[in-house]
Amino acid sequence: MSTTDSFDYIVVGAGSAGAAAAARLSEDTRNTVLLLEAGPADTNIWTRIPAGVINVLQQGKVTRSFFTQPDPQMHDRRIYWPRGWVVGGSSTVNGMIWVHGTPREYDLWAEDGCPGWAYADLLPWFKKIENYGAGDAASRGQSGPVTVTQFKPVDGLPDAFLDSVEAAGVAPRVKDYNAKGFGGSYLQFNTRNGIRCNTRMAYLDAAQGRPNLTIRTGAMVNRVLINASRATGVKATIDGIEGEFTARKEVILCGGAFNSPQLLELSGIGRRDVLANAGIPLVHELPMVGENLSEHVYSPTMFRASPEVSWNQSLSNPLGKAKLGLRWLTHRDGPLSSVTITAQAFAPSRPDGTDAELKIQVQQVSSPGNRGAGKITLDDFPGITVASFQIRPRSRGTSHIADSNPRSDPVMHSRHFTHPEDLEACLLALKLSRKIAATGPMSKLVHEEVRPGPKGGSDEALIDYLRATGATAYHPVGTCRIGTDAAQSVVDPQLRVHGIQGLRVADASVMPTIASTNTNAIAIVIGERVANFVLN
Repeated sequence: MSTTDSFDYIVVGAGSAGAAAAARLSEDTRNTVLLLEAGPADTNIWTRIPAGVINVLQQGKVTRSFFTQPDPQMHDRRIYWPRGWVVGGSSTVNGMIWVHGTPREYDLWAEDGCPGWAYADLLPWFKKIENYGAGDAASRGQSGPVTVTQFKPVDGLPDAFLDSVEAAGVAPRVKDYNAKGFGGSYLQFNTRNGIRCNTRMAYLDAAQGRPNLTIRTGAMVNRVLINASRATGVKATIDGIEGEFTARKEVILCGGAFNSPQLLELSGIGRRDVLANAGIPLVHELPMVGENLSEHVYSPTMFRASPEVSWNQSLSNPLGKAKLGLRWLTHRDGPLSSVTITAQAFAPSRPDGTDAELKIQVQQVSSPGNRGAGKITLDDFPGITVASFQIRPRSRGTSHIADSNPRSDPVMHSRHFTHPEDLEACLLALKLSRKIAATGPMSKLVHEEVRPGPKGGSDEALIDYLRATGATAYHPVGTCRIGTDAAQSVVDPQLRVHGIQGLRVADASVMPTIASTNTNAIAIVIGERVANFVLN
């Protein structure tokens, strides 16, 4: 490739949305598409094995480790926010937990300036992207590119958890939590024959042989080229050579919640004060670029449990790992076919509630750490975890550039718990986790609470525990939110950047709020929809 090649469409970022968008755009042979990915190709063996996500995060070879500024609400800790830095993006390094989302939250999007993004609008797209043969065709897709499977229990813990969730009055047990976004059932993963089905496998493997699709890895996009309020291409560095690539029709940014606003700001689009401080000439003022950052606070309750339901020893012991590895190789099931989370429930915050506001999940391991950077160590005793978080936090943070260097990390402020409802919701979720563990069949498997344990006896102590140990849920969204008002949003309902022609953003950054506890499915939908918007 020369440094002056021209294409119809340039897609920046080969992640959950970008891979889908590029693959769909290239289905029309009349279109030429350039897909640029800053990270490497997806060749790491550990990205294939579902349980290998632990190794992937520890190695850091295909992730980019972001950290927030010290958060006063979280004991001045810097919160760890890793993102995928590889073909497939975060779909290559995430927990593969497949969740459509909470219908009511999507309806709130439509009511709040996002027409066309209600649940009824999105359901056909969720069905289009997935292949889940066990589901009801009214709510589930059965022929899409992303293969979805339900975890098959290997012991009694998933059933005990789901039965106890119901017995405790937290949420009903249902066949499929994705049918209505409510209740509890076995976990669903985007895996195919026991292997991670990321967007590389689902979309790009079939598309990369097309002569009209060019995929370049190790491609750092420095900025979008803009002429007379129109995006005309990008400037990027590939193999140490900086070049300009022309987009005859459109540029689509799919860099995610941190890198898409960063690239807009590097291109002179954003808040006047942020650009001035970074020495970037203002091209177009959009005050919401990098604002509205939202993320759950993930909080675990850990228990010493009966040995037969804890995977701590088998995943820590070399002989145990070998046995599990052999099982995975021969049957493609067992603990290595999961990420140790095996069941989850979507629950209201009130006993009579009909919409999910909390998620509570059971994990068949326990660890003295909580999703921090570096080595992950399991407890040396049989332990399990009941973890929880609020689905739709109200607190808002920011992500902005510090300087004009595209390789610099953005400056991120998480600002967790700045809205009082968030702290109340997470406190309630902790209490419900304890209630589930003490109810029904779970009470027979749980021996004692280890974390927070006896020191978490009061509300004040539990709140301190939340602030001291609360971690990321790996679901940042919102920094380029959809809306009809340019003063309150970055892109319109067809994902076009306000005030700039030929430029769209399509990834988790456009989500106004977190409507789904796990954001991969909706991110893929966003990639599918942007291609549809462009082609139509």
